[in-house]
Amino acid sequence: MQLIAAGLICRSVAGGATVMTGEWRIALFFLGVLAIIWATLAAVGVFPFRPYSYLSNFFLYFSAWFFFAAAQVLHSLYRHRPDRPIRFVRDTLFGPAYRRRLAQSAPLLIAVVLFMPGFSAMKSAIPLFNDYGWDQRFINLDLALHGQDPWRILQPLLGHPLITSAMSVAYHLWILLIYAGTIFFALHVDDRTLRQRYFAAFFGIWTVNGVVLATLFASVGPCFLEPMTGNAHFADQMAYLLRANEIYPVMVVDVQQQLIAWHASGSHGLGRGISAMPSMHVALAFLFFLAIRKVGRALGIVFFLFFLLTLIGSVHLAYHYAVDGYVAIVTTAIIWVFCGALFQRRRTAAQLESLNPA
Repeated sequence: MQLIAAGLICRSVAGGATVMTGEWRIALFFLGVLAIIWATLAAVGVFPFRPYSYLSNFFLYFSAWFFFAAAQVLHSLYRHRPDRPIRFVRDTLFGPAYRRRLAQSAPLLIAVVLFMPGFSAMKSAIPLFNDYGWDQRFINLDLALHGQDPWRILQPLLGHPLITSAMSVAYHLWILLIYAGTIFFALHVDDRTLRQRYFAAFFGIWTVNGVVLATLFASVGPCFLEPMTGNAHFADQMAYLLRANEIYPVMVVDVQQQLIAWHASGSHGLGRGISAMPSMHVALAFLFFLAIRKVGRALGIVFFLFFLLTLIGSVHLAYHYAVDGYVAIVTTAIIWVFCGALFQRRRTAAQLESLNPA
């Protein structure tokens, strides 16, 4: 890892001093976190390097880049109708501003390609570090806060197969935030401080929420409670989802069954592993809203609604307890504020240094 970092570190020289860029600081810090994850997994006998997971992750990020590139090219070609389309496409895709953002964001893109499979492996290995023993406490907390199971409160409004099917599709569109959202902030957002803040918070929520808290408060969530622990508290909810799936396709049913099969086989690949507290779906949807609202007000409204849909869907579709989402919101907000203060201080220091050169 040290050799890779030494070979890739991008430095800018000003006044004879060598300064590591903010993007590299973020990337190297969380690659260090990844190295700890790898070492931790190896210590319990889990092989952390699975080439297929890393290749799959790279392909998904490349696909997201290709989608944005194709959309940008087609829109520009339609709008400008250039006489030399090939040269126009080249200049559109790889103009000076785009190349600058790509150079700045390269370490962050390298980090996300490497980080996500490591996170998935760690998530699937949670039972090796802590038993799934927190579910009943979260059930009791939900009951204390809401008077009954939150899914029952939502059921009169959402308990219709067509609505459930639509919410299931929307819930799984969340994966686009990981891939398309990453490419958008890396290559299509001009505000460099916002970009750095988003990625620092992005890695932060995966580390704090998805690794540390998920391991400390190991729990499986409503849909996995009976098959994994024998507790039938959510049998009625699961029976409804199965009935709804017979009328309209409910994506979560097949996905949940696949996750159980992967867990039973001890598979540690990309996108595998089971944990409920806190909800990474809610955390990432909330983070994306916090960041995208600074890009555009209309986008902020759209993704606030998506965040609310994700929060509600996480309960209705039996993935999470309501408290999983509440904790995710609080921790994500804290991480976002912390990263904002950190990068604002760095920005102010850089501005003062440029006004008062040594």
